Amino acid sequence: MRRRRFLAWGAGTLAVALGCAPGPDRRFARPVLLFVPATAGDLFPRGFATMAETRGRFPKIMIAPCDGGIVTIAEFARTRRSDRLMVAGPALVAAAAGNDAGALIASTTPLARMAGEWLLFVAAPRSRFRDFDGLARALLRDPASVEMAGRAPGSPDHVLYGLTARGLGADARLLRYAPFADTAQVVAALLEGRFAVGIGGYRDLEPRLKTGGLRALAVSAPDRIPGVDAPTLMESGARLTYANWRGLLAPGALAGEDGTRLLDACHDLGDSAAWRHFLLRNRWAPMYLADADFREWLATEAYRARDVLADLGVL
Repeated sequence: MRRRRFLAWGAGTLAVALGCAPGPDRRFARPVLLFVPATAGDLFPRGFATMAETRGRFPKIMIAPCDGGIVTIAEFARTRRSDRLMVAGPALVAAAAGNDAGALIASTTPLARMAGEWLLFVAAPRSRFRDFDGLARALLRDPASVEMAGRAPGSPDHVLYGLTARGLGADARLLRYAPFADTAQVVAALLEGRFAVGIGGYRDLEPRLKTGGLRALAVSAPDRIPGVDAPTLMESGARLTYANWRGLLAPGALAGEDGTRLLDACHDLGDSAAWRHFLLRNRWAPMYLADADFREWLATEAYRARDVLADLGVL
């Protein structure tokens, strides 16, 4: 049965190559070059590289930072080499949404969605919003009356805000959004009382939630998050789930043996208990979806992102 849950790259400098694992899969004769857009500098690239090598799927994975723009993606697609991979995420969706989404996705080989981070709406203890229902009422009454703090324009935080407003029936074109460089700055602004409500990833917000420095209003996961006293958006009228996801693309139209080897490698890792443990330990969630199902989901996500990003004035 196909999994069709609606879910939704970050920054950083990544180093060159990670070590070799004993007994690599001999079908991959050369080291694999993993292109990582500047906006995807999180735990996923290094975690994937280390664990894929450890499981003996690749002799070596070398991480290559790139800008992640449309030109870079097009150049990557033209290489048609099975020893080249690219990390994909919401920024790819945004790039596709602002261009020809179908052509961009068709020019690559979507392999698998591997993981994601759930997002939360949060408020400081003295915020006027005591729960998500209060926020929903304010957005329906006057969307411009709420200024939401979150990461960069067009980021997963921003997209989630727009999707939530649309799901509630509010006009996303009227939303006010204050962008920050990272979630730490969002948290600081909330604690200083400069904003009543904000959005961020579970991994970065969890310490403040545990100490009571922030109060969770709603989570973007399909089910409630253990230890977080907040309903899901599915329960709260917005009727959606969304994640800051990560996946893998191969270039060109790989098929036959090359495509099968790469899909097998993704499945071997995505289906392993070690991978699930690694993600959960780092407050991310397993979200494995592969091959044709991933391609179909990616296309749908790109067109949906196009609509909400247009409402938000990003496109």
